[in-house]
Amino acid sequence: MREINSTEKKNWLSASTWLRGLFMLLFGFIAGFTRFIITLIAVFQFISLLVTGRANTHLKGFGESLNNYIYHINQFLTLNTDKYPFPLSSWPEEKPHYRYTPRD
Repeated sequence: MREINSTEKKNWLSASTWLRGLFMLLFGFIAGFTRFIITLIAVFQFISLLVTGRANTHLKGFGESLNNYIYHINQFLTLNTDKYPFPLSSWPEEKPHYRYTPRD
């Protein structure tokens, strides 16, 4: 049998690690629901485009805001940040800076 070193034992028994996992599960469900809302916005935008010939500006802003929120959730879920997304922090107002930085 393989021996588990003390660091692995500490991570396994750490309450903060389990709490993080619980919040990751919760925010995964929130992200799924938010993606469903974005799908509804897309349908309404298409209907608006058919009827009026242009997109609804209020829905555009709301959709962009939800996209930023999903970005923050994804950053948390992929362990790129330790900052908890809304409602445990403020709603993301600024546009995220999408960047690709290769890691070794």
